[in-house]
Amino acid sequence: MQNRGKTLVLGVAIAAMASLVMAQGSPKLVIEEKIIDLGEVPQGVVKDVEFELRNEGSGLLTVKSVRPTCGCTVAEYDKEIPVDGTGKVRAKLDTAGFKGAISKSILVMTDDPGNPTMTLAIKAVVQPFIDVLPRSLVRFNALQKEEAEQKVVLVGTERSGAFKVTGVESESDALEVSFRALGEDERIEGKSDTQYEVTIRLAEDAPVGPISSVVKVKTSAAEAKEVEIKVFGVLRALLRVTPPELQFGAVESVQAPVRNLIVVNNRQGTKVEITDASIDDPAFTTEIVAVEVGKRYQITVGVKGDASAGIKDATLVLKTTDPDSPELIVPVRASLR
Repeated sequence: MQNRGKTLVLGVAIAAMASLVMAQGSPKLVIEEKIIDLGEVPQGVVKDVEFELRNEGSGLLTVKSVRPTCGCTVAEYDKEIPVDGTGKVRAKLDTAGFKGAISKSILVMTDDPGNPTMTLAIKAVVQPFIDVLPRSLVRFNALQKEEAEQKVVLVGTERSGAFKVTGVESESDALEVSFRALGEDERIEGKSDTQYEVTIRLAEDAPVGPISSVVKVKTSAAEAKEVEIKVFGVLRALLRVTPPELQFGAVESVQAPVRNLIVVNNRQGTKVEITDASIDDPAFTTEIVAVEVGKRYQITVGVKGDASAGIKDATLVLKTTDPDSPELIVPVRASLR
């Protein structure tokens, strides 16, 4: 009887909720034009785009959020749309930095129970005023102290006509940039006679690590006073230490924990030896193992079982036979209990 009473109460509650939902109505989002194709658009132009949202349900439609992908910024949108009413999603497509066919998406999230998320798209074919060949994106995968350079060519288009390159600069000191006008016998065939070669090279003292910068080419063209070339990549060390530091965390010294790091020689055709591994704290031990002589070494750092408790902030010094990197420094940290 008691269970039957609970079942009856639950049934009444469900029926009440169903009646409430029916009374309030249910929204339904309908978007007739989910893809807007802008056709050909000049590079650097910002285009305004509007999508129409319609509520064909029986209850108020709430737009919870609108999220664009890169290159497209939503200016505003209507947050509530009444039954049989319409609302707008207003977006801006910035074509700067793009070339050729592009497609940018916008996610629209609402309280429509049947379709809570809809995807909108803006398509365009971006026509550069001044073209960059083979592309306006340069990638480096280089080794420290080795020469590395990339070249692109700025080419006039029907829209630009003749122009002059008046200067070139990089946002990063790790890059050295220069330009020159190409002679008649150097130009890319089938293209405008106005062609400039831009050379981007890694500086001799460029730091090891990721490369991310923009090279800006100044021109005399009123519609393209500045042409951007994006530069990405990585500069690898001649000797790579992995990981770059050793973290023991909080450990019991009596357990005598160990950590390993690997030293790799990236320079082709040479041999580098690790001749010594010393650490400036007696709480630690070191051992060198040649995994591949002259190429790859494993250095094991251990905690002595009788090491005193406390915070350890030590330095591991590796001696090498490489004249460019005679010493490699690795921080070692531990909290001994």
